[in-house]
Amino acid sequence: MKKTNNLWRIVTVISLILAVCSLVGVRYFGEKTEGVEDVTYATGNQNNCLCYDDTQQIMYVGTHDNFLIAFQEGQELFRVSAGGPFSEVTLDQENHLIYAGNEDGNIYVYDMSDGTLQQQIEVQRRIVSITVSSDHSKVAVATSTGSSKANILIYSTADGSEIANHKYTVSIAGVKFAEDGESLFSVNKRGEICRIAIDGSELNSYETNFAALSLIRQNDLLWTVCKDGSYYALDESLNVVRKGCVQNTVSATIVSIGTDEANEHVIVGTSEGYFFIMNGADQQVYMADVGTKITGFAGVGNEIYMAGLADLIKLVHVDNLENIATNRLIANVLRIAGIILLSVTVIALVMSFGRSRSYILHLLKEIWKHRMAYIMLLPTLLLIYFFNYRGIATAFIRAFTNWSKTNTSLAQIDFVGLENFGRMFTEGYFLIGMKNLVLLMVTGIIKVLTMPLVIAWLVYNISGGKRKYLHRFLFVLPIVVPGVISAMTWQKIYDPSIGLLNEVLGALHLESLQHVWLGDSKTAIWAVIFMGFPFVHAMAFLVYYGGFLNIGRDVEESAMIDGATRWEMFWKIQLPLIRPQISIMVTLQIIGTMQDFNSIFILTGGGPGTATYVPALELYLNVAQFGRYGYACALGVILFVFTMTATLISNRLTREKE
Repeated sequence: MKKTNNLWRIVTVISLILAVCSLVGVRYFGEKTEGVEDVTYATGNQNNCLCYDDTQQIMYVGTHDNFLIAFQEGQELFRVSAGGPFSEVTLDQENHLIYAGNEDGNIYVYDMSDGTLQQQIEVQRRIVSITVSSDHSKVAVATSTGSSKANILIYSTADGSEIANHKYTVSIAGVKFAEDGESLFSVNKRGEICRIAIDGSELNSYETNFAALSLIRQNDLLWTVCKDGSYYALDESLNVVRKGCVQNTVSATIVSIGTDEANEHVIVGTSEGYFFIMNGADQQVYMADVGTKITGFAGVGNEIYMAGLADLIKLVHVDNLENIATNRLIANVLRIAGIILLSVTVIALVMSFGRSRSYILHLLKEIWKHRMAYIMLLPTLLLIYFFNYRGIATAFIRAFTNWSKTNTSLAQIDFVGLENFGRMFTEGYFLIGMKNLVLLMVTGIIKVLTMPLVIAWLVYNISGGKRKYLHRFLFVLPIVVPGVISAMTWQKIYDPSIGLLNEVLGALHLESLQHVWLGDSKTAIWAVIFMGFPFVHAMAFLVYYGGFLNIGRDVEESAMIDGATRWEMFWKIQLPLIRPQISIMVTLQIIGTMQDFNSIFILTGGGPGTATYVPALELYLNVAQFGRYGYACALGVILFVFTMTATLISNRLTREKE
């Protein structure tokens, strides 16, 4: 026995050491999977576009907050402002100029070194994209004047005069000059990549299957990305050189594309903050989430700068990305190995003690002995998990997210911490509902502890088997009526015009007491409470009746011999002996009151105002009408905690009394 214990202890130590080594390896290789880092400078604004001057190593960032900011070696070089967000920035390095298209309808031309405004060209339309010809004599812009109206305008850089204005009935997503400076490329929402002459005539085109969203030029290739995540690299003859498609498993909304300087790695950005990186073989090697819309890229050597619609600029090291998949695989394998080794460590530690080892071996033998029963139960356990516990687990997780009818995909769902739980107190409806819930719960407990208990005791004391059976049957019969039917019946009873209650009061000449019972905030909640009068709850009646039957006649006969009256027998003998049944019914009543909103929904809809509002109705409305699923999950979690607490307290009290 001692030798066996020592052997298991050796296994414990070895597996623990290996588990620690695995976790260290997970940390090491996990760091190797991070191919993205933050830059050392920040704009303090929402970044909308960027470009990079590799000759002077200056980064230019156009922001959504009307600023164009230049950084050199991590320090801000200058900052200029305009009348709207900067949509795209391009450089004329030969003339040392920056051309910045702005949504205020102007092209601003700045000096690259100090940001001095050199020229301003009035376009008078919202600028979407901007490009400068290779001979620097012309600047062209794609503009938007509506959902299906667009223009491509060409201006002289010398004096800002308009050279051409081409109108389109489809949204233009990007425009770039050809090398000859006498033609342009454009992409549109019909998925067309077109080459047009200065005079607007179409020279060539290529059609994709989905709307084109962005157009960039990197060296001698044109790159565009489409709504479905497919991307294309074309030469100036519009021959497809490369194409691929991102694995958009999170259903994110594609918006932007970028490449490294060598046109090897492709990066695709989304509105939700996800970005996908493809290698030279158009295989996806990386995916990550930065939490905000990705608005632009700038390829510099083997690295790509990335801007987001927040104070976000990141540097992507694409030269290391080929190893990220391998490092991630190794990290995942080591993570699984670490979990297995930790499990082995715990098992070996338990087995190193003779007493616990004997218990475990006995348990395993029993399981093996009854293996057929466990195998037969397995399908049931799996079904219970998928249709019950899986939903509960999802609700607990999504309670801390912004899950809603507009944020349905994994790309759109973000962690918001305790925001949903805080909303319960800031919006106020939950607190109002809790006040009504407490009133309904207290009155519900009173109802379940009075009439059903009294009726069960009276039926139990009826002499004669047939009469007892008949009364029991008549009191249980209403249980077959659906709750919806019962609520609709009471809705008619409370009707202010033809309802039974007001009709009876009128027949008794008590017209002064007639009332709009469900339409008055002072009486609505009490009308809901008195629904079901005289409150003979069939389930409670059966439980109490069964409790009385379980006492046995011998106990009652002994009490009668000792001179106990029927009243004393009820209070001092029968009632204490059915306390477990009373505790069960109180627990079920609490649970039912917390979960039920059907009758309130039918009778009042939570009104008038919030007079009959309850948390369960708040949960339903947020799911069915408002589409705030994360908030509804948070409400469900709170109700679950309350319900579980009440159940545990009730079970604890029952065990103590038993």
